[in-house]
Amino acid sequence: MSEITEQIYVGSYADASSEQYLSDRSITHVITCANEFPSSLLRPGYKIQIVDDVADEKTKKYFLEAASVLDRWVREGNKIMVHCFAGMSRSVSVVITYFMMYKGWSFDLAYNHLKQRRYQTKIHPGFIPILKEIEAMPTRPRLEAQPLQQPQGS
Repeated sequence: MSEITEQIYVGSYADASSEQYLSDRSITHVITCANEFPSSLLRPGYKIQIVDDVADEKTKKYFLEAASVLDRWVREGNKIMVHCFAGMSRSVSVVITYFMMYKGWSFDLAYNHLKQRRYQTKIHPGFIPILKEIEAMPTRPRLEAQPLQQPQGS
């Protein structure tokens, strides 16, 4: 498992299957980009239906959907692991989508950031055009957390 940011980790199915491994890193939520959830998963999870690195029109929808969930969980202050079988392509593509859509990063910046933090990064060639399409989409404004107002005493 590789730390991408203080709140986002990318890993493999084996990483996600180890409750001890997840607990040691204080992972609170898991996004699965594989066929099955790990059987030991004891935390909130979300599964997207990207199967065997198939690149089609549905793939773009799934990347955007998972990036939206990732953004919500990050804003809530959670620590999230995004995984696929090997932690090389599908999970990396979801995190790249998140950086492009919610942080306004270019594909190259997001890819290089992931590659520096997860040497196993190897995006399926069919995903590159999809990620480039996502890069060309308007980014969503990032919502900043607002401090809570203290109740005023009377």
